[in-house]
Amino acid sequence: MVDELEPGSAPMRVALVYDMDACRGPTGVTRHALAQLERLAKRPEVALTVVSGRISEPDGLVYWESLGDLSRRELPVRTRDALRWWRLASWPPVELWSHEVDWVYCPSEYAVPTRKARRAVTCHDVLQNLRSHPKFRPRLAQTFGQADLILSVSRFNTEQLLEAFPECQGRVEYVPNGAEDLFFEPATESERAAVRVDLELPRGVPYLISVANFQPRKNLVRLVRAAGRLPEVVRGDLALVLLGTGSDSEARLVREAITALGPRALVRMPGYRQGKMLRAAYAEATALVFPSLCESFGIPAVEAMAQGIPVALADSTALPEIGGAAAWYFDPENEESLLAALRDLLDQSDERTRRALLGREIAESYRWQAANDLLVHALASRRGSH
Repeated sequence: MVDELEPGSAPMRVALVYDMDACRGPTGVTRHALAQLERLAKRPEVALTVVSGRISEPDGLVYWESLGDLSRRELPVRTRDALRWWRLASWPPVELWSHEVDWVYCPSEYAVPTRKARRAVTCHDVLQNLRSHPKFRPRLAQTFGQADLILSVSRFNTEQLLEAFPECQGRVEYVPNGAEDLFFEPATESERAAVRVDLELPRGVPYLISVANFQPRKNLVRLVRAAGRLPEVVRGDLALVLLGTGSDSEARLVREAITALGPRALVRMPGYRQGKMLRAAYAEATALVFPSLCESFGIPAVEAMAQGIPVALADSTALPEIGGAAAWYFDPENEESLLAALRDLLDQSDERTRRALLGREIAESYRWQAANDLLVHALASRRGSH
């Protein structure tokens, strides 16, 4: 699949452009960007330079310093300000900082100018972007119009991309998201005990888990309402854990829905968890519930399946593509459908085990290394051909 570096040949020079201030939140876009960065940095056939706008967030500064001797350049202005400028002007080119490269690769929908380098950009969620605000259509048209290569994270997203921007035909390649390798390894007993302490849940109390921000499209209010109709949730015998954050107004709506469940319901909103703590949170859960109204991939679904727990997913957008035959599906706009899927999942222990095993098999095809192999192959196969 991947074009190996032939003896005596020069490495492919790649400048990866991303806003390191985005490290403050573990969004799917940031997970994708950092996963690709870390794997490109290890490849002998790639000479990587990382370019970011001026970094001010503590998490971004820590990550930047962790790159050590890797070639990296920081712009004199914030990434968002550079991108605003570049929407209006084609100067200065990225090579002013990266020096001469074969590819300028943006793992998000950035429109950046280059001198001679070809441009590759990842398209993450074209449908949601177009739904969210009319201003995004001309911005995406500019970004995709300038790109020599567009990398799409799912088959569904590719369909939406080509429907909205048919002129992109012939320039799109499939490079999906994935799960870190640690999610394919079992959580230790001490990690599982620690996460229950962290979540303030007694040992032996089962729980359903959601991993999502609190944006309205994530549909968490409907999830809370549906879960609240399960007798075991009302009694406090089954908890609900919502890992994520949102604005004050978004969080308030979720809290109001939780309050309506009654005093015995156990619902936790501890914020995000990452790494081994997130792995342990999945491992202890009965199932992941992911009711998103619009999703171009769904990294938590892969992480949960990799950790060997069943998943209940919305039956729309990209989620059926990711969950395959392993998931329970429901109409995310219908509370009754969601409730029925949860009831069916909870009542069938043997089926949960069967589908969890199938989910592990499906998740194996969504490792970050495989995604990086696809990225490097796409870049190498189009290298130098304008």
